[in-house]
Amino acid sequence: MADYKDYYKILGVGKTASDAEIKKAFKTQARKCHPDMHPENEKAKWTEKFKDLNEAYTVLSDKQKRTIYDQVGEQGYQDYARGGGSSSRASSGGARYSGGNPYQQYQQYTYNGNPGQGFEGFSSGDGQFSGADFSDFFQSIFGGMGGGFGQNFGRSAAAGQASGDVEAELTLNLEDAHRGGNMQMTLPNGRTVTVKLPAGVSEGKKIKLKGMGNPTRRGQGDLYLIVKIRPHAMFRLEGDDLHVPVVIMPWTAALGGTISVPTLDGPVQVKVPAGTHNGKKLKLSGKGLSAKGSLYVTLTIDVPRTLSREQKDLFTKLAQLG
Repeated sequence: MADYKDYYKILGVGKTASDAEIKKAFKTQARKCHPDMHPENEKAKWTEKFKDLNEAYTVLSDKQKRTIYDQVGEQGYQDYARGGGSSSRASSGGARYSGGNPYQQYQQYTYNGNPGQGFEGFSSGDGQFSGADFSDFFQSIFGGMGGGFGQNFGRSAAAGQASGDVEAELTLNLEDAHRGGNMQMTLPNGRTVTVKLPAGVSEGKKIKLKGMGNPTRRGQGDLYLIVKIRPHAMFRLEGDDLHVPVVIMPWTAALGGTISVPTLDGPVQVKVPAGTHNGKKLKLSGKGLSAKGSLYVTLTIDVPRTLSREQKDLFTKLAQLG
């Protein structure tokens, strides 16, 4: 059995942390751990840390997954592990599971990314993360649900259980939502279906899979996938628009110039006008989550931490002239 993972410790929050605190902690840690923020020779190490961070957020940001994780608990999981995966009882916080695998009741649906079809996961340099990158510990509890189907597909849709309609969250990385593409999911009956998502699919969009819900006396209900997009280490999402901070040097702000700006399609060159002030925003139309959205670049003027003698002399002259 895999070792227990303390997702709260990985995110650096307490067990009573609110949703807002969890989201803030993830964004803060993601900036620090993102492999692209580290030298090439350290990327492998930070890629693993980033995977753990992403996995922790996947669980703790989802109310159902978090409830299950808390119910299982460290002691319950270790009791199960000590029994070789077949303990007759594991308990935590008063919750008891009897017989066989205490987590089997949660392992209802699984999905697999379809490599080459746009669902490889969030990219980081040369590394690609996917549902397969979730740890054995995660899969021992959630049955390999990868990047984010809610663990309980049996949750009734608004129409009610009697209708057979059910809904579940489909959690995507920002890059995946932007690209769109095909995704394979395996249903409990063993049937594998391919879901095609449009490029630029937005948060909250419902995708209907006809006849994939619960059986009723009148026939088979429908399954509704509700899109949820994870926070990103670099970009902030608002509707179809994206926001990204970019640092420029004082001389670029004063004299103008061309800078490299990250987008979901790769870096682009953008002109900065002369006399740019700190906090100025540049709008790149069509560079948001979809072609309808825009990318807003917030410019922050940075001062070099160390200056050469010549640079100090030039700043001194500027100060005298100013």
